[in-house]
Parts: sequence; structure tokens; C-alpha cells
Amino acid sequence: MTADESDAPRADVESGRRLAGQYARLERFRRSHQQNMRLGTADLRILWLFTDGSPRTLKEIARELGLEQSTVNRQVNAAVADGLLEKTRPTAGSAFHVVSTEAGRDAFEKDVAISLQGYEAALRTLGEADSSQLLELLERFVEAYGSLAPGDDAS
Repeated sequence: MTADESDAPRADVESGRRLAGQYARLERFRRSHQQNMRLGTADLRILWLFTDGSPRTLKEIARELGLEQSTVNRQVNAAVADGLLEKTRPTAGSAFHVVSTEAGRDAFEKDVAISLQGYEAALRTLGEADSSQLLELLERFVEAYGSLAPGDDAS
């Protein structure tokens, strides 16, 4: 075994640690940035589903988010209480359908704008060529990493 071959696993571990460290820093900065936003992660995730304008049942929301229906029920009820979502029954005895309210859509759009401003400002500091390369490499990395997650068909 050559010196280069014995160093390869160590380099992989170091690269993995370096990536994990940067991801942890990014997450810390993201959470700090998120303090300027009105909605929490759960509300953002649920409201994102409704950007297509389609009503959904609790079961559909749970399936699309990959969450337990009891968790979705609790989160939807909290969002209904906050005026972000509305539950209706299309016909007597049918399952509740959930839709976003105008207030929910407005809050979602404002918070997405706040979040994207931070990402866009950071990308601008890299310049067009470097930001394009970063995004291309990140897309490839996420695809490769996702292919290693058994049974996860999220895109």
C-alpha cells in the first residue's frame, strides 16, 4: 500500500468533517437570520405545499411532508388558530380539506423573501461565475448524497 492509498480514507474523513462543520455554521447563521421571520419551520413547510393553490386533506399533507398524521394535525390546528390555514368540509361527512388563507399566503411570501435575501446577498459576494459553480456543485452533491438515503424518493 502506498502512502497515498493509506491517506485516502483519512482525507475523506477530514473532508466529511469539514463539510459537516460548514453545514453546522450555515445552519447557525440561517437560524439567526430566521429570527427576522414571522413563521416557524413547521408553518413554512406546510404553507409551501399550498403554493400550488390546491386544497389537501390531513392525510395528503402528512404523506407529502413525510410526517405522522398526528403531527400534521397538531401543526395544521396551530396554523388554523393563527389564521394561516383554513379547514373546510366539502361535503358532510367527508375529510377536512385544508387551504391557505390570504394572511397565510402573505406571511409565507414575506418570510420567503426575507430568507432569500440572505442567500442572494451571499451569492452576490461570490460573483456570478463562483456562485454558478457553487450552485452546480451543491446540486450535484445533494443528488449524490440523496442517492445514498435508502427509500427516500424526495426531490
